[in-house]
Amino acid sequence: MPSATATQTADPALAAVRTHQAATRRAEVATLVAVLDWALEHTTDDDPHTVTFGERPLPLGGVGCPVVEEFAAYDLAAAMGMSTDAGLGYLGRALELRHRLPRLWAAVLAGRLPVWKAGRIAESTMRLPLDGAAYVDARLAQSVRTITFAQLDRLVTEALARYAPQDVAPPTDERHAWIDLTHVTLQGHVRLDALLSVPDAMDLEDALQTGASRLTDAGCEEPLDVRRSIALGDLARGEQPLDLTTPPTRPLVVHLHQDSPDLGRCQTTRTPVTVETIRTWCAAFTKVVIKPVIDLEQHVHVEAYEAPDRLREHIELRDLTCVFPHCRRPANRCDLDHITPHDLGGPTSTDNLAPLCRRHHRAKTHSHWTYRMTDPGTYHWTAPSGLTYRRDHHGTTPLDPPPAEPAEP
Repeated sequence: MPSATATQTADPALAAVRTHQAATRRAEVATLVAVLDWALEHTTDDDPHTVTFGERPLPLGGVGCPVVEEFAAYDLAAAMGMSTDAGLGYLGRALELRHRLPRLWAAVLAGRLPVWKAGRIAESTMRLPLDGAAYVDARLAQSVRTITFAQLDRLVTEALARYAPQDVAPPTDERHAWIDLTHVTLQGHVRLDALLSVPDAMDLEDALQTGASRLTDAGCEEPLDVRRSIALGDLARGEQPLDLTTPPTRPLVVHLHQDSPDLGRCQTTRTPVTVETIRTWCAAFTKVVIKPVIDLEQHVHVEAYEAPDRLREHIELRDLTCVFPHCRRPANRCDLDHITPHDLGGPTSTDNLAPLCRRHHRAKTHSHWTYRMTDPGTYHWTAPSGLTYRRDHHGTTPLDPPPAEPAEP
């Protein structure tokens, strides 16, 4: 009796995963090619070193790459669903790959080098001169599948030493002091991370020990770690030893709403804080400014061109960030733009003012980017290409229908 031969059938779910992954890789290459085709139509011979408030030619790749029209590049970034910075970064890597790394570009087209890895390589070679980039391109051409990022960094450093020794930077000073104001606990606490020199660290340790001891002498019964944290804040305010007469240098603004008696919102970090935390802050040595919540639906209008502080605060609290598609720059670091220009009759009011960062303010002023406010905090943008976007508190939404996908055979 013949033995049965076992046959193994491929897992259909995994086969589908592999198929979709291959399709994704092809789509990434097609997108990269389309971006480079677009770049060919939007290069300029203008001097990128020209200083002007208007449009500035953008040298995004390394030496030898084409220079791109600035405001058209903003259009590209928005079309890709990216912030301006992310879009310019993508375009710069694409130009570097296509114009200075021809062997690696061929590997991308052949499917031997993933787009994400090619972008990482291109980003590392931008600071090299032309012959340095060519050196890296030639060395990597046969090993793109196996190269690690550590090996890549060593190769770029070698190319820099060979072809631009004057640009080799001294060893990096890794000292830092980082305060994470983006993640705040409900009790109003944030994390701090620092790397100090030994002498600075010893002095800081002595100051924290002294401050913690003084707090104990003053009747503070908190644990040692808490007292050290308080002492660090006292040092930041120049209150070591504690000096109740020293004026605070930076006010902390908290908004309270009559319908939310248990919670407030810290304007500095845009995070909720408990009323008990606010009481603690008020009892400490920080200047705490408590304000009622502004009615953001209220219409505010002034006759002057310049917006007074109360109007600026209204706009900043309503929009929070620059209102250009995909931009996240905080509104308090932006210009206030008259949507309809003031010299054309546009009022200085809540329904005609919006925060734009300086970069996107220039684009609106000196190119064919236009927008209008459809509701408070909601904006309809039209790019020079004709593509349109809605920008609101949910982010940026393309309003143009996507191109129809070809029907499957």
